[in-house]
Amino acid sequence: MTRAKQLKEQSYFEVRAAKEAAARQNTHIAKACQWAVANQEGWSLTLLLLIHGHDRLVAEKTSPFVHLQHRITRDSEGRYYRGARDLYFILHWTVVFTYIRVIVMSRLLVPFAKWYGVKSARKLTRFGEQGWLTIYYTLSNSAGLYVMYNGPHWMNTGGFWEGYPEGHRQMTALMKTYYLVQMGFWFQQIFVLMIEERRKDFVAMLIHHFVTYNLLGWSLYMNFTRIGNAILCCMDSSDIFLSWTKCLRYLKMDKLSVVGFTIFMLSWIYTRHYLYIKIMLSIIYESRQYISKDMWDPTKGAYYNANVQWAFSILLGVLQLLIIYWFALVLRIVYRIIFLGNLEDNRSDSEDDGDDQEDIKVSDNSNSKSKSKRERLLKTKKVV
Repeated sequence: MTRAKQLKEQSYFEVRAAKEAAARQNTHIAKACQWAVANQEGWSLTLLLLIHGHDRLVAEKTSPFVHLQHRITRDSEGRYYRGARDLYFILHWTVVFTYIRVIVMSRLLVPFAKWYGVKSARKLTRFGEQGWLTIYYTLSNSAGLYVMYNGPHWMNTGGFWEGYPEGHRQMTALMKTYYLVQMGFWFQQIFVLMIEERRKDFVAMLIHHFVTYNLLGWSLYMNFTRIGNAILCCMDSSDIFLSWTKCLRYLKMDKLSVVGFTIFMLSWIYTRHYLYIKIMLSIIYESRQYISKDMWDPTKGAYYNANVQWAFSILLGVLQLLIIYWFALVLRIVYRIIFLGNLEDNRSDSEDDGDDQEDIKVSDNSNSKSKSKRERLLKTKKVV
């Protein structure tokens, strides 16, 4: 096959791929997503004004969108049950996070990155996204640890099950608010994943988000919020350092990036493998010591039997498989640091795509060697 024919066939396939991509962009769903992304601040603020206006002017500060529902009558501690109207509160916080996210990114984080010297539009967007996640995970993890510290399950896996179901279905205002706000955040994460530009990790992240949301929803419905609180804390802790390290990488803070990555890796191993697996084993074995084998009575909020036990174990197992897969990619980054002298985030859950990844220099010598190698490879490809 001649060189001219190769170029002709290559251009044909490139043109065809471009046409298919353009056709996908012209669908009604794609246009709706583009509009939603471009106008996030406007429509989310409008919805919030409508929700809070209705709460103050019509509902007289009793709207289920804004205020917790299903308070237990004559309860001295002011506790709550879960109920169908909690969905309104979750949706409200989904809109709240949409608005806060776009404001923090566009008014604070992106201008800061521009001032610092980041010029690429794509990297500015990534810095804004990761900066927002750093802020959110820091706040949510702090709140989660506070909830756990004030609960019977602090450093006590037996507390996940003691007193089930009555002691679990009666939630403090703090626990219920924390749980519903977390559900609002994760619903917003799924929404963002679906409407914004798809990354190379789209499928893995979609599975992760749906499994997480299912675990949150079913644990709330079946009154297992204590163990849900513990799992959220395990997941949020390492995510703080992951997002923080990415931000440092975009700002080209090389030494701090390596420090951040080291802290991230250690926290990941401890929280997402050791503690997480410890929680899984508590579901499989320890729960049977506190709850009778078949405690199924929806009228009393009891939803525990072998099927429920294994359903939760399977969902957590799927999540752990994703975590193991991502950890394998983390080990590849460790290899690059030790043997190649650079830190490149190509984990599957990275929100960067391949065209936008940037090496973090660990030493000028190693970086220049890597650069010269890439130049030689490019020259070789051109000759071929």
